[in-house]
Amino acid sequence: MQMRALIWMAWRQLRSVRARVLPGTRGLSFMTSMSIAGVATGVMALVIVLSVMGGFGADLSDKMLSGQPHGEVMAKTATAGFSLNEHPLTEIAAAIPEAMRLEPFTEADVVIKRRRFLSSATVFGIDPTIGAQNWGFNGTFVEGRIEDLSSRNPPGIALGDQLAGQLGADLGDEVVLLSPQAGVGSILGGGTLSRTFVVTGIFSTGMFNYDSKWAVTNLDEGRRFMADFDESLAVDKFVSGIGFNMKDPMQVDRVKSRFERLVGAKSGLRISTWQETNKSLLFALKLEKFAMGSILMLVVVVAAFSISGTMMMTVFHKRGNISLLRALGMSRRDVSRLYMIHGGVIGFTGVAIGLALGILFCLAVVWTRGVPLPADVYYLKILPVKFLPMEYTVIVLAALGFSFAAAAYPAWVAARQDPGAGLRYE
Repeated sequence: MQMRALIWMAWRQLRSVRARVLPGTRGLSFMTSMSIAGVATGVMALVIVLSVMGGFGADLSDKMLSGQPHGEVMAKTATAGFSLNEHPLTEIAAAIPEAMRLEPFTEADVVIKRRRFLSSATVFGIDPTIGAQNWGFNGTFVEGRIEDLSSRNPPGIALGDQLAGQLGADLGDEVVLLSPQAGVGSILGGGTLSRTFVVTGIFSTGMFNYDSKWAVTNLDEGRRFMADFDESLAVDKFVSGIGFNMKDPMQVDRVKSRFERLVGAKSGLRISTWQETNKSLLFALKLEKFAMGSILMLVVVVAAFSISGTMMMTVFHKRGNISLLRALGMSRRDVSRLYMIHGGVIGFTGVAIGLALGILFCLAVVWTRGVPLPADVYYLKILPVKFLPMEYTVIVLAALGFSFAAAAYPAWVAARQDPGAGLRYE
């Protein structure tokens, strides 16, 4: 039998039958509507939730990429760093031609003090003449300028706004940095146990780890707080690493593999990528997305059970029609195909409605810039949304698959029905 005829007959099966056929059969259209509504609800929930989670993930990834370099060239034994005299920037640039800019930096854990207020912090040394384009605090100064970190007496320092709030510090205030890594030998060799700075800038990146923990100063002053510092490190221009950005951050692993294969073995250097640094957080986001998708997919599975129940009722109430079609020459295979198409039509209709409603909701959020989020709970002001065509395709295919699977047993029952037995009941 032609497929068009089977599809037309399947569509007729979805419509309400006349009351004279059997008492109570008018309720079949209601059951069909509920099956369609169940599939639509599951698909819509999946589309909305995954789009919102994708929005959160995309925003977080953007903040990661704007808040730190895409890659950092570091010593394999990173505690002491390495010398720019031994590994000049020109050498590193030749080894990483994809790098957009190279910026040396120092990084060390310190205790920062202002009067009776204390806080742990990370002192970060950068070259103000380059401008620290690879880090999140660049361009986010709410007070002062990054150029004010240049050498002066006392040296200047910029604090995250939350760190400044913890210390009660403002522009022009003096703070003291204490180095917990300075040993006796380091101090005797010219190392730094404590040093006074004047606050010349306050920045606000919108990222808690930076705003509450980072203190930024110039490269020479930051170097003084490196582990086991002595004056020879200043002469050799030691740094903790060299940060760089790329046009395509997703290609940084390829650059890392090539660098460590060609350069790293003989130079003692390695590349640390933004994905490695945020490995736990990225894995948690993927796990959360998978878990939420799996849980919400159960709504579609439950709707598939509803489809199966609806079709079993249809097979029971239409047994006379099935027997008549068999008597007129329809094969068992055609009957089975008819009811498989019946289940597919229910699933397709539900999927189309759910997909349309889910995408319309996401579009409404994007167009209206609505759904504000509480500022004391979330770091975003409005609900983020990201459209995910690949995930939508998986949802549609999975929902249709469950729908056809739910129709398999009723179709089998209808195909095995004895034509004579069905006509005797009519």
